[in-house]
Amino acid sequence: MKITSKSSSVILIITLFAGFQLAWGQEKGLKTITEDELRYHLGFLGAPEFRGRMTPSAELEIATVYLGNWARSTGLSPILPDGSFYQTLPLRVVSVSEPNTRLRVVNEKGEHVYYYGKSFGGNYSSSGSYSGEAVFIGLGISNPEKGWDDLKDIDLTNKMVILLDEPVPGQKTDLGSTYAYRLSSRISLIREKGAAGVLYIIPPVLESKRLAGGDVFERIPAGRMTVNYDTQRRGTPAPATQTQTSQPVRRPSLPFGQAAISHDLAASILGITIEEVGQMFQTIRKGTAVPGKSMAGTKIQLNIEVETRISTSRNVVGMIPGSDPKLKEEYIVICAHHDHLGISDGEVIAGADDDGTGTVALIGIAKALLTERPKRSVIIAWFTGEEQGLYGSHFFVNNCPVPIEKISTCLNLDMLGRNDTDSLYLVGSNLLSSELDASIHNVNSKYGINFVFDYLYSNLTHPQRVYFRSDHYPFIRFGIPSVWIFCGFTSDYHTPKDVLEYINYEKFLKVTKLTYLTAFETGNLKNLLKLDTNPAVTTRGKHNMETRSLFENSRQ
Repeated sequence: MKITSKSSSVILIITLFAGFQLAWGQEKGLKTITEDELRYHLGFLGAPEFRGRMTPSAELEIATVYLGNWARSTGLSPILPDGSFYQTLPLRVVSVSEPNTRLRVVNEKGEHVYYYGKSFGGNYSSSGSYSGEAVFIGLGISNPEKGWDDLKDIDLTNKMVILLDEPVPGQKTDLGSTYAYRLSSRISLIREKGAAGVLYIIPPVLESKRLAGGDVFERIPAGRMTVNYDTQRRGTPAPATQTQTSQPVRRPSLPFGQAAISHDLAASILGITIEEVGQMFQTIRKGTAVPGKSMAGTKIQLNIEVETRISTSRNVVGMIPGSDPKLKEEYIVICAHHDHLGISDGEVIAGADDDGTGTVALIGIAKALLTERPKRSVIIAWFTGEEQGLYGSHFFVNNCPVPIEKISTCLNLDMLGRNDTDSLYLVGSNLLSSELDASIHNVNSKYGINFVFDYLYSNLTHPQRVYFRSDHYPFIRFGIPSVWIFCGFTSDYHTPKDVLEYINYEKFLKVTKLTYLTAFETGNLKNLLKLDTNPAVTTRGKHNMETRSLFENSRQ
């Protein structure tokens, strides 16, 4: 067909008009994302009254209903088979049987019995009995090169080991290392040396809270989801064609128990006064080791009994249908997790940044996308149980209400409101698709957001394994280009200081707008994002879980 100059002009005008209309739609959407609205929703969902939104808990269910009602009233479309906004997943809830969980100390003074929640505590998922002769090892540090070796010439085999829950003098904890695991390396070493268990004496600050009536051994039931899917397993299977190498036969781990203990219980075991227990912490803080000692006449038995019940928790899922009759059958997923850690050491871990900010950003983004819809449909997903093992996102991808092969990308928002206003971490954006990374960069510059991006945690060999630690990862395992948009760690990570007053709302607003624009841009591309950066991953689907090149030795 011959094209005249007049028809060419018409085509040019139509093309320019379409481009103007698209840009205008984005501008209208941007105007709906405001700091005031982000503050409003975060002021509610990030409040300490939610007691940390533990999975499962009544407080998390209140947050779930809040989000589901918002999705319905605002105009999101249900996408789940039952026509609701709630995707229910099963949980086993493990709680301690307090009357039957006790610690016995037997010495020359007789037998003394101490009870769970009052004199000791711990996070237990199974029943067990652990006993042995007592031995005290100070901090439990073995570092001969630096002149500190609490384990020298001490046999820990079948012993119940007592140590101080105190950091090594001068030691700085890496950002992103969870405070709850502050003793993990020491305890692992003690276990390797054949101990029957370890009792760690709580720090003086917690002992003071306990004496003032605080419940530092907070007893919150812990939810667990049965491992039903390969995506939940640690590591991935080798392809069927790959030759299996023989592995050394390992001796099964011996039973091993642990507990945090009060100062009066520690004094009873060690045969000293409560004041002397406190003085040992002061000695350590001065940089001086506290000598260990064996207590041949003192035996300890730790009995743990747990109870299990079946429960549930819920993802909240809604959709903005695409504007194109054909492309609306393809999808962009934007997600965040609305759970957090509950209570630890007697204090609420509110999780205002982690992940109150991501939860609330989804509200702003969904509202903006309803103002002017992209061609592809956008799924808005609030996932539960992220802190306990990415439960909600694993469940979603394995019970996906749309074909996995039709999901172009997953944009995961987890921690958006801390650190430098103009810097942002992109985790995984360039590992499966160059187009995903390019889209983020494009809208960042085009709309004057101007973040400086950092790819530190996209390194699969990073010692903290950050790439595997949030809800984008189950999508990655299915070969879906995904990114974790992340503000970075602070010293308040997973502590009671992750609260509303420390949120950087200017940054929070910028990240929310960046994600909205990225969703709009990728939602209007001619094709699904290309899988062009890893030769082993060229199509979306469950078959990608056999790919070792990207996912080997992954964590849950």
